[in-house]
Amino acid sequence: MPHVDDMAAGRPAGHAYLFGLGSPHGGDRLGWLAADGLREALAGRDDVSVDCLAQPVDLFLHAVTASDRLLLVDAMRGQGPPGTLRIFAPGELPETAASLSSLSSHGLDLAGTLALVEALGLFRAGIRIIGIEMPAGAAPDAPPSRLDAAQARRLHAAVLSWLDVG
Repeated sequence: MPHVDDMAAGRPAGHAYLFGLGSPHGGDRLGWLAADGLREALAGRDDVSVDCLAQPVDLFLHAVTASDRLLLVDAMRGQGPPGTLRIFAPGELPETAASLSSLSSHGLDLAGTLALVEALGLFRAGIRIIGIEMPAGAAPDAPPSRLDAAQARRLHAAVLSWLDVG
C-alpha cells in the first residue's frame, strides 16, 4: 500500500534506489562523484537511498523488492561532449555500452545484471540509467572530470523528475 505522505506529495509508491557505478580510481569514479553530490542534495528525502556500487551486481546487497525503483548513474564514452547526460531504459543501452563505460571493471556487466533483475522480478516500478559522458581521450587512470555547476543542476533536475514522476 502506498505511503500516505507519498500519495499526498504526488510521488510514486515504493522506495527508490539511486546507485553511482564505478570505482574509487580514475575516470570511472564519475558515477561515484555524481552519487556523492546527489546524496547531499537528496538528504532530506526518505523515499530514496543513495549509494555507490563497485559493480552492478552489488545492488543485490540491498533489500530491494518488486515495488522499488532503480536509477543507476555511470560514466560513458562516445555519446556526446564531456558532461553530456543521457537517460536510458534498460533496453535502450547502446550496444557499445554493455556496462555503459568502456572503462568498466564491474564484473557481471550492466546488461547482464539488469537481465537478472528482470528475471527475479525486481524493480518493476521502473529502471533508468543516466550516463555521464567522459572526455573522449581520458585514460582509465586519469582523474575524473567533475560536473560543472550547470551539469550538476541538470543531473539533479533529471533525478528529481524521475523521483517525483517515475
